[in-house]
Amino acid sequence: MTATETANGICVSCGGTSLQTERRYRTKTSHGKAIFRDSWLRQCNRCGLVQAIPSPTLGELADYYAVDYRKNCCAGADVADISKFPHDNFYYLNRGQSIAELVCQHLTSAPERILDIGAGYGHILYALGQRFPSAKREAIELSQICVQYLRASGIIVHAKPAEEALPEMEGYVDLIVISHVFEHLLNPHEMLRLIRQRLAPGGLLYIEVPHIPPGAENRYIDNIWAPRYDEPHITFFSQKPLTTLLEAAGFDVLFCDTAGQTYKRISALQFHLPHWRWFLQKLIPPRVFHFLRRQRFTTALKVKEREESFYQYGGFRIWLRSLSRKPVS
Repeated sequence: MTATETANGICVSCGGTSLQTERRYRTKTSHGKAIFRDSWLRQCNRCGLVQAIPSPTLGELADYYAVDYRKNCCAGADVADISKFPHDNFYYLNRGQSIAELVCQHLTSAPERILDIGAGYGHILYALGQRFPSAKREAIELSQICVQYLRASGIIVHAKPAEEALPEMEGYVDLIVISHVFEHLLNPHEMLRLIRQRLAPGGLLYIEVPHIPPGAENRYIDNIWAPRYDEPHITFFSQKPLTTLLEAAGFDVLFCDTAGQTYKRISALQFHLPHWRWFLQKLIPPRVFHFLRRQRFTTALKVKEREESFYQYGGFRIWLRSLSRKPVS
């Protein structure tokens, strides 16, 4: 199949039917190969959003997340230690603190109610709780290990899909956070509609997604903290498509910029070689790995308690952060 215009698929952002094929979807696990076996990355010619078409069904994705997503110490589970929270994982600690710092710059008053959709281990809610100790903190989260973390931190947890939890919640929320979840959704426009209904007039919405720069789909960009493969993402955002989607959903976009460490471009050969750090980690028995992690000579490999790149913005960076406000009227 060539990179020609195709009508096979509908844009999940604007509903456009003119999509251009970029390349095949890049997978990394056997489960991912099964559910994304026919998927291609296609870019909407109307709004610019890149998306996986065809995408898996909701049932296929639910099975994938239940079986493979946190398997083999994926997504931070290898260093999860509730007795050391929030310092058990400096990567999540840094990201939570940097997000809270950004959000505080755009708040006009202290939020009384905060909701994190896909809260993970709760590091973002922890950082916001430090700044707003009287705020009611809530989370929508399905992972059982994460639910334990959240409830141990005094957070109210809605352990069901956001599509079900949001309509069932009562009252308004002043600040809603959705970090590294939005790119996994089959229908991001519908999620924004549900969020807008739950958000108080004048309330803030924070979204963070991986940053896929325009034109990068057919090149090889790399960073140790950014996804080298597409799996299991459905949508791939740069600044313009994310801003367009938010504005179309009725939000006033206050901030949208790249953040974190910078990407580097690598060769196709280097791309198809493994990340050597993760490859070697899989070869080391877990007990030996955790012993080595505690040693002083491995300090250089660890995330610092204050990692400055998490607070830096602009340019060829690995994340995309946005803050939007729901209009008062």
